[in-house]
Amino acid sequence: MPEVSFIIVSYNTREVLRACLASIRDHAGVESEAIVVDNASSDGTPDMIQSQFPSVRVIANTENVGFSAANNQGIALAIGHYAVLLNPDTELRAGAMRAWINGHTGHDAAISGPRLLNPDGTLQPSAWRVPGLRSAVLELIGLHRLLRAHAYAATRFSADFEPGFVSGAAVLMERSALVGLGGLDPALFWSEDTDLCIRARALGRCWYLTSPAIMHIGGESARRHPRRAISNQLISRIKLARKHRTRLIASAIAAVIGAHILTRIAAFMIISVVRKDERADAYRYTWTRFWRYLVRGDRSI
Repeated sequence: MPEVSFIIVSYNTREVLRACLASIRDHAGVESEAIVVDNASSDGTPDMIQSQFPSVRVIANTENVGFSAANNQGIALAIGHYAVLLNPDTELRAGAMRAWINGHTGHDAAISGPRLLNPDGTLQPSAWRVPGLRSAVLELIGLHRLLRAHAYAATRFSADFEPGFVSGAAVLMERSALVGLGGLDPALFWSEDTDLCIRARALGRCWYLTSPAIMHIGGESARRHPRRAISNQLISRIKLARKHRTRLIASAIAAVIGAHILTRIAAFMIISVVRKDERADAYRYTWTRFWRYLVRGDRSI
């Protein structure tokens, strides 16, 4: 039985996935298996894996079932003691996996995430506070960065600590515990890592670990698909609140997010007089989805 099952969901990410799988092959440093769940890529991803990484197990979906559902397919197939959920745009560094497991067990963590690095080697923040009503209001009025509604100070990342949640780009749990929690919530996209960490606290603690270092490119999906990114980021916040907050707080968060969308639509209408910005269309689309979710109960992602 492998010590670690790496589970990676891909969607038209062939080149970065190639580098990710090569890093697992060369630097895992532990007995492991790799499982790739491909969400109907059109770039030849499954063929590349089969020809260049024949030991990797591939689930080739015929349609894009979403990030959470695809991860759950990989989790169901995994047999390792630990499950590591990795984004395809990550790369392991030598010794990182053993340091990660040692830190995880040393803190008796239920779920943990490693230090993430940008491609240039600088720190990439990868742990945040759980969003709530206060953070929604601060985002509405544009003070969330100044007052650190979500973010921790950079100095916090110099030592292990217990954050609200860790980045879904790289997450480690005991596989049996992850299966027991039911995996990721398919109704969430962009808040699935927050939800998983909240639920994992029923089993123990969530830890950010500074010793293991993993490179993460990050942000490509949001830049390429602003409609999907902005709409899912905001609507998933409401879904998350309805799942983990009181009805009153969840309703207040939904109202604030609605106001957030409307103010951005107005702002980008003004900006569009001077220059075109894709976010103008993204926020109009988000408003449509916001009402479809609240009025019609549309839970699509």
